[in-house]
Amino acid sequence: MRISIPPSWRTRVYRYRLVATKCKKCGVTLYPPSNICRHCGSREVDQVELANEKARLITWTVIYSTMEGFEKQRPLIIGIVETTESKARILAPLTDVLPGELKPGMIMEPVIRRIREEGEAGLVHYGVAFRPELTTSALNTS
Repeated sequence: MRISIPPSWRTRVYRYRLVATKCKKCGVTLYPPSNICRHCGSREVDQVELANEKARLITWTVIYSTMEGFEKQRPLIIGIVETTESKARILAPLTDVLPGELKPGMIMEPVIRRIREEGEAGLVHYGVAFRPELTTSALNTS
C-alpha cells in the first residue's frame, strides 16, 4: 500500500512523538489519545507527553511471518508496556532486543525507529518503539 505525503504529514505528531491525553475528571491517561475519556466519558482532556516516561513490559508476542514491506524486521516483536508514572498502556514494536532476552516487568524506554520504506525513492516511515532501558553499566561495557 502506498501512502501519500498529505496523510503522512497530518499524522506526524502521533508517529514521531509519544502523545496521550489525560482526563481532567478522573485522572486516567489515555493512549492512543482521545477527545473523550474511555473510562468516565468526560470530554475534558489535556494532551500530555509520555516520551520521558520509562515503561514496564507487560507482555509480548513474536511474529515470524510478516506482511510485505516488513521482511527486514523479522522476527517482529510487538509488546504491551505500561508507563511507570501515568500508567498508560501502549501497544508498540519492541526493538534492540532478542525475543529470548525479554522478561515481564523489565524497564523499557521509548525510541524513534524506521518502520518501513516505500521503494528507493519513496517515503520513509518512522514511529515509536520501545527498547530495554540502557543503563550506565551497559554503556561502559564497550
